[in-house]
Amino acid sequence: KMRSPLPGERGERNYPSALAAAYLAGRRVWSAAVLMAALLVAAGALPLVAGALPASPRGHRLSAIAAPAMSSRSAMAAMSGLQNPRQLVVVGSINADVYLEVPRLPGPGETLAASADPRVLPGGKGANQAAAAALLGGGCQMIGQVGASDTLGPEMLAHAQACGVDTSLVTRHPTATTGQAYIILQSSGENSIIIVGGANQQWPEMPLSEAALEAVSRASCLLLQCEIPERVNVAAATAARAAGVPVVLDVGGAEEELSAELLALCTCVSPNESELARMTGMPTDDEKQVIAAARTLFKHAGISEVVVKLGSRGSMRVGSNAEVLRQIAFEVPTVVDTTGAGDCFTAAYAVACAEGCDAKVALRFATAAASLSVQSKGAMTSMPARSAVDELLRRTPL
Repeated sequence: KMRSPLPGERGERNYPSALAAAYLAGRRVWSAAVLMAALLVAAGALPLVAGALPASPRGHRLSAIAAPAMSSRSAMAAMSGLQNPRQLVVVGSINADVYLEVPRLPGPGETLAASADPRVLPGGKGANQAAAAALLGGGCQMIGQVGASDTLGPEMLAHAQACGVDTSLVTRHPTATTGQAYIILQSSGENSIIIVGGANQQWPEMPLSEAALEAVSRASCLLLQCEIPERVNVAAATAARAAGVPVVLDVGGAEEELSAELLALCTCVSPNESELARMTGMPTDDEKQVIAAARTLFKHAGISEVVVKLGSRGSMRVGSNAEVLRQIAFEVPTVVDTTGAGDCFTAAYAVACAEGCDAKVALRFATAAASLSVQSKGAMTSMPARSAVDELLRRTPL
């Protein structure tokens, strides 16, 4: 058997004071009991103990919301445990993925026959993550752009909607085409990708509408990637941070150096080995080097955890508290297509955190989900259902 290459393709953040947290809770229409308890904690009239606040309808207790500092997992669990459960929100790219299957990559000047007719499938790192989060039970709102004058945009949105994604905040660009990705898939399952940005790169000067900003401020978690202009990510992350919403940045798609401004707004950063090396200028050839490189990112004040996708070796989570967690890859019989595995991993990690799982459980859940995604062709079309992930975890010993 082969180990899944997993997502190698291609936090403890300081939260507001207890009183500010209570205000944010009230602004988000929390129940009167939760608000009163949080205010009492802030005033020192009620001790902060596990279970001090009422349980949410999902069964999560919200005692952590009054603490002066919260991990990304605590924050996501609190946000998703409201009386009106919050969705994850993804701001990112939407592509039509054009697949060209070849036995191998051609050499310079060589003409090579494709192994099959080209296929068009839904993709884009943002749409992939939104679909994965929705299928895994997280509930998800997508914010992005498609072209208004082509047929690809509606087709891609229909696929996302079929996965359970709310696309009501996706806008139609009047002149740009829907983004496209040309994926050259070798028989080994490895891929090479050429991106045509289209509408993904042509956001207006004020990139987010009032409705989009409101959705971000009410999310359980904000998921970002790097296939859209960085200024859009900064705008979304700024709104999220102001509302106390955790920000998870998947570094995939970054072609230029990420700004300190964006990184400081993130709670969790998730690169693969090569992306981590590019971000830090440090080698990532072995585990010690990966850990050392990841730790340099904590100079950006907002980041509380770096979750690294290690391909066939699984994944690793490095916390700002010096904790290091490792998860080996799940075994799969055949690797079919690694496209979208990293997107699946990041979305699954966010979903697990939003459900209140600790980092070790979230890392295992994400690794299992990604291992299932590499067993099918396509990006969005390979995202697994929650039942499949739960079954894999059930029959795989710890």
